[in-house]
Amino acid sequence: MKRTLILVAILLITGLVNTSAQQLRRVALHKKKIELKSPSTWSKNFVKIDPQTKKEIYHDPKPRLEVADAKAGKYYMKWIGYDGKEKMTVYQRPDCVDVIVISLAIKSASGYEYEYTVQNLKTSGDYLNGFAVQNFSADVSPKRPSTANDVFIGNMSAGAFGEGNWIRFAPIPPHPKVQPGQTVKFKLYSPSPPGLVECRVNGGDFVMKGAGEELPPELETLILNYDALPRGYTIGPVDGLRKSSHEENVSYLLKALPQCQKQGWLTMQVLQTYEQLLKQNNMASIFTRIGNDLKNGSISTEVFAIVEAMKK
Repeated sequence: MKRTLILVAILLITGLVNTSAQQLRRVALHKKKIELKSPSTWSKNFVKIDPQTKKEIYHDPKPRLEVADAKAGKYYMKWIGYDGKEKMTVYQRPDCVDVIVISLAIKSASGYEYEYTVQNLKTSGDYLNGFAVQNFSADVSPKRPSTANDVFIGNMSAGAFGEGNWIRFAPIPPHPKVQPGQTVKFKLYSPSPPGLVECRVNGGDFVMKGAGEELPPELETLILNYDALPRGYTIGPVDGLRKSSHEENVSYLLKALPQCQKQGWLTMQVLQTYEQLLKQNNMASIFTRIGNDLKNGSISTEVFAIVEAMKK
């Protein structure tokens, strides 16, 4: 194990981890193509009956959406208020950022230290607002909301993004905003070994300034969409891998490695070699070569961490 830690440290110091990321062509987190446009239909709300004509009077909000800044994902949300005056607020899409996540899991006597390097790419339209990572562990630190190095860390509500547990990291003032082209690092600690998990990010301002009255429901519906957050995979604590058998590890890798290859974490040639060895029930050969595969840029730090943790 000491040899493994020394190897990882050398790779980090010499920059070979970053080199492998370039060679492997890591993919940015996936963004759904969600088009936002003005509502084609909307409700008119009953106000009162005209005392003179006895006719019903309805309020027509005329809700509409206008692009304010296409690259930054900003829109003007406009409508006619109950006072007859035009109302406006600014909405920013949470998928205004392009992000790549690089992760490490280093084993110590107390468990694993997970480090996430979140890169807000130069192509992003605005700053990185937050990073959320999934885990399947009953023991993850920090367990409670806390602030460290001007970064808020807290558990998300159950079921926010589906199964498992989710922890969110959010830089807060006076921490400088993570602008396009900049990078931020976050850490977790757990006794559970690394497995394939999901992650999501959001960018820009998610709080809209009040306009004196609530948004028309047709405009509110446009922005209540968690699926708009860029999403992808990384590594995180998985309790089920703590005492998994050799056969369970083989089965897990056969399912996980193809997804790892899609993320740009190992070359197709290495994937095919590993799959062949796994089908031959020969994990020992994979253990023998993973250090060199990491060094020469054939696998990423994520694949290395998952496989290395399976050594008994």
